[in-house]
Amino acid sequence: MKTKQTKLLYFVSGIYIVTLLFAFVLNIQKGNLKDIMMCFVACITPWLFPILMRLFHLKMTDELKIINVIFIYFASLVGSSLAGYTLPFYDKIVHFFSGILASIIAMILYCMIKKQRTIYNKQDYILFFIFMMTVNLSIAVIWEFYEYFMLVFFNNDCILHYTTGVHDAMTDMLCALGGGCVVLLEMIVHRNRQESPFFMRIVEKFYDCNMNDQS
Repeated sequence: MKTKQTKLLYFVSGIYIVTLLFAFVLNIQKGNLKDIMMCFVACITPWLFPILMRLFHLKMTDELKIINVIFIYFASLVGSSLAGYTLPFYDKIVHFFSGILASIIAMILYCMIKKQRTIYNKQDYILFFIFMMTVNLSIAVIWEFYEYFMLVFFNNDCILHYTTGVHDAMTDMLCALGGGCVVLLEMIVHRNRQESPFFMRIVEKFYDCNMNDQS
């Protein structure tokens, strides 16, 4: 029997496919070659994270699949194929949620490396917080490197160098930091409670799905 998470995954995937078809039709009608190419990119981007997981022989839970589809929907499909990034603050909102996603990835990495399902003591919490924020900001910096190289090698000014200088890059990283702080704050607030916080439950289910198979 299909779970609620599986049904939700089918639902968000269906919305993605319908929106992608709409974007193709709209951009073909407009004759916008650049946005048509971004539609083809949007066909690929939802598969990048699952492919990475498969390379490391890890199984994705339905929750992670849903998060992946929703994030790529706004970051790649709506943002690049439907001119979402021309809207005020749209880019900053995407970077904020990228900070949340990067923090979840950091939590998964930490638990897999430590081979522990959750965080148990004060010392682990301190190390965990440092690790999570470091990974989050590292991913944000790598993304800004990518945008800078696009400018240098292809003259594609996605970093907005000519109009804002370093302002766009710095605010993007600050927004990612803000997303990471949301996850950090949730962990601190729920530290002494019996029930794990929302983001930690996602990590624990991923851990159970993969580490139990290896035991």
